[in-house]
Amino acid sequence: MRIAPRTRMVVVALVALLGAASCGSDSDQPGTASSSTTTTATAETTAPPSTSDDTGAIDEPTAEDDVAIFTGPITGGGGIPQTATPIDLAARGYVEEEYFVSGTAVSYEPVGEWGSDGAWDTVVGDTAPFTTRILVRRPADPSAYNGTTVVEWLNVSSDVDIDIDFVFASEELLRGGYTWVGVSAQAVGITGDGVDSPFGPGALGLQAWDPDRYGDLVHPGDAFSYDIFSQVGHALRSPGEVDPLAGSGVERLLATGESQGAFRLLTYTNAIQPTADVYDGILIHSRNGSGVPLTGEAMAGGEVPETASVRVDLDVPVFQIETETDLFGLGSPFPPARQPDSDRIRTWEVAGLAHSDAYYLARLSEQGVRQFDGFLDLSGVLGQMNSGPQNFIMNAALRHLDRWVAEGTPPPTAPPIETADGAILRDADGNALGGVRTPHVDVPIATLTGEGLSVVGQTLPFDTATLDARYGDEAGYLAEFAEALDVTVEAGFLLADDREQILAEAEERYP
Repeated sequence: MRIAPRTRMVVVALVALLGAASCGSDSDQPGTASSSTTTTATAETTAPPSTSDDTGAIDEPTAEDDVAIFTGPITGGGGIPQTATPIDLAARGYVEEEYFVSGTAVSYEPVGEWGSDGAWDTVVGDTAPFTTRILVRRPADPSAYNGTTVVEWLNVSSDVDIDIDFVFASEELLRGGYTWVGVSAQAVGITGDGVDSPFGPGALGLQAWDPDRYGDLVHPGDAFSYDIFSQVGHALRSPGEVDPLAGSGVERLLATGESQGAFRLLTYTNAIQPTADVYDGILIHSRNGSGVPLTGEAMAGGEVPETASVRVDLDVPVFQIETETDLFGLGSPFPPARQPDSDRIRTWEVAGLAHSDAYYLARLSEQGVRQFDGFLDLSGVLGQMNSGPQNFIMNAALRHLDRWVAEGTPPPTAPPIETADGAILRDADGNALGGVRTPHVDVPIATLTGEGLSVVGQTLPFDTATLDARYGDEAGYLAEFAEALDVTVEAGFLLADDREQILAEAEERYP
């Protein structure tokens, strides 16, 4: 397929945007109500943790105290937080608020040579003060909260914070009564000047975007990002006077991150979680075959081996979601890092999905246009991008992880996508063999691939003659699609709650 010049320019920008991870004083914000000091709570592994009320004011936090201070809700500057969702949260019974969190973070240093088994040991290195921000989306009525808070490592591949996993799983999060917290864990999301952002020069980090609101944030560097992510989790468990969860507490605390966030979350899972013991379950979405160094560099190197699995001695569940793109398109290939499913590790490799796709980028475009001047126009290429059901897969993945933590019931298992000689094996239609199956690839009207247009994949529609020969007419197609959908729902890879919407989209997409 020939790609028009304008389309090619946008695709090149998307390569820079999504193909790899970028490298990545205490403040009293005017207009905020108060601050609170939070002491560390010990996390449980598969049962809801207890919440401590024993908090006390500490004027100068130290690493030994391991405290975090919440300030907010933040209302200064331009009046809205960066990364605010365009979803009408009020209509869904939700509120969105922003808080600052301050403390003293530690960096980590590797102990010994790290192996591909992921059993990575560390020691504490330096300490440094930090003040970063979190975004909170929670039920307005605390009684609607389901007890699970999902903490996302915000992605900064574009040099600004983006909430990828919230977008993908937003339907399950909002209908299910979850609380979502996005963490500005990395420095460039705070300090980015727009020069290197593929979204355009108007896509600025927090401080340049709204200096009045964010001018007092302090980030000591990505070597401290792992402990910042831990401290946010600890603080959410045991809040003081200022409670971002409005008194609802935490029964289950889940960590999630996509792409660059997933690379870092693998390192966090293998090197930090075993001793920090913060999160009850971890969702690693679209990683490559390795992690990233403790020093915070973008990609594998230093102490991190080229291939790394999830360590097998964890006492919390880890759920990996992999698209076709993630197998060979993100630098270090994923297949050498494959490992058997166990009572603590699950991996879904999903046929027909791309690392990023039309669903996500359409919503990113809406969000970006609202908050940044001259945001990259994606409208011309959305129709060519992969249109697989990644959002519905992520809805199912989140519910399974929550149930796994709460009840001990693991997600269903699936074989990996079939590969050979560094390539995905495909059927006569060009769709991948093996992996998690959906009706979108088993009753296809297009080739859905994670390859082709960089990390956004492609949707290559079948012609009318092919569709007529295969299905006869739209009714024939929809009947076969619905039958395959029911099989997939029964297997647990899609949710019955999404069945009606999936069928409606299938009808809409049939030419």
